[in-house]
Amino acid sequence: MLNAESIPLKKNQPIQKIGIIGLGKTGIASIKLAIGNDIKIFIYDDKIENVPSEFSSFFMVYNQWPWHELDAVVFSPGVPTYLPTPHKAALLAKKFNVPIISDVELVIKLQKASKWVIITGTNGKSTTTALTAHILKCSGKSVAVGGNLGISMADLDSPGSDGIRVVELSSYQLEITPSLRPDVSAILNLSPDHLDRHGSMEKYAAAKAKAAKNVKSEGLIILGTDPTLLKLLPSEYTCKIQQITKADIPLATKQNFALSGLHNSENAAVAASICRYFNISEKQINKSILSFEGLPHRLQLVASCNLGKTQLHIINDSKATNDVAASKALSSFKHIFWCVGGLAKENKLSNCIAQSSQVERAYLYGSSKELFQSELLGSVPITLANDLEDATTRAFVDAKKLSIENGVDSFVLLSPAAASFDAYENFEARGKHFSDLAKKLCQQVSKKEQANAR
Repeated sequence: MLNAESIPLKKNQPIQKIGIIGLGKTGIASIKLAIGNDIKIFIYDDKIENVPSEFSSFFMVYNQWPWHELDAVVFSPGVPTYLPTPHKAALLAKKFNVPIISDVELVIKLQKASKWVIITGTNGKSTTTALTAHILKCSGKSVAVGGNLGISMADLDSPGSDGIRVVELSSYQLEITPSLRPDVSAILNLSPDHLDRHGSMEKYAAAKAKAAKNVKSEGLIILGTDPTLLKLLPSEYTCKIQQITKADIPLATKQNFALSGLHNSENAAVAASICRYFNISEKQINKSILSFEGLPHRLQLVASCNLGKTQLHIINDSKATNDVAASKALSSFKHIFWCVGGLAKENKLSNCIAQSSQVERAYLYGSSKELFQSELLGSVPITLANDLEDATTRAFVDAKKLSIENGVDSFVLLSPAAASFDAYENFEARGKHFSDLAKKLCQQVSKKEQANAR
């Protein structure tokens, strides 16, 4: 039986020959980095159509690779190393004692040294990573930002010895990046997720804990507000430890719509604490926060309608694919008309129900419609919709009516608490469809208002 422990690369041994499994963004970036360093490569993807023609000459079925000659094999995050079923290439790697590594490990070994900031957690990683990088860039620092955020670190040039890599790492990546020695490591929070890949909550937590394992002695570990995160600290450490409090939240956070909600205040506190470590002034931190536009599909304001004395705001939070993430969005606003549904990742919406006082009505759609109806019944008024377009349109009509009749601002919120794969290729496609609908609906209101004015 394989486990989550990765075999480290031999110290100071040059990497001359590697395999690469999985040819998505991470795999392609790893190919380019390896070629640029004159490394011989063998590549494989279970879907032959994923092999770009320009790299087809490197393709070989993994069981034909010269495993006894390989220095390492790079696994993309989506390829299982041990659970729920290990990829057969992982079994061969174990048989031949070949290290399974991430693209991040490859970068550590091949690119020039720089400072490393690692950000992980179950929710909020991407926003915190993007905000940290934004503040550092606004402060004149040389920054490379990527990782699980969407851009492989192998795709980015080194920011230089004085530069800073700001990297979002998933639990999958942390398990196979044994040489990681961050200057700053932040663990935001921890709740059940990806348990099919880890086997238990304890093993998932152990994967996240690797972010704090080898922080440099002069470095810093930052933990979110949950006191249970202290359990993730290594048994021995010499670096500083900081658990964030309200005092760490930058003053400008409340003035930025993209950072609405308590969870985003905590994200901002972590980002600011990282930047303070690099001697960024409080004045510069607050100035930078005001210009931060947020990330697509994460509490993204995509349209607003002026209804005279009130406004109707439409928020795209398509990235919220689980109960905890969606509950954060619900806690951020009042008078919410909530579009929720898709392919359920879990059967419970207990965290969302705890925020139900914020919700005027829920509009259920997708394959989870009946499941979520049984969960939410009695907590919020419910409308069953045919699909996301129907849910959005109905929510918009009801939100507009409430704003006009009651004189309050209202929010149409897509925060699905479910995956998108029952109807969309990914959460980005779902969010784009919602955003397009939102803009169209608001444009129609504007045209009617202009006609009435005439």
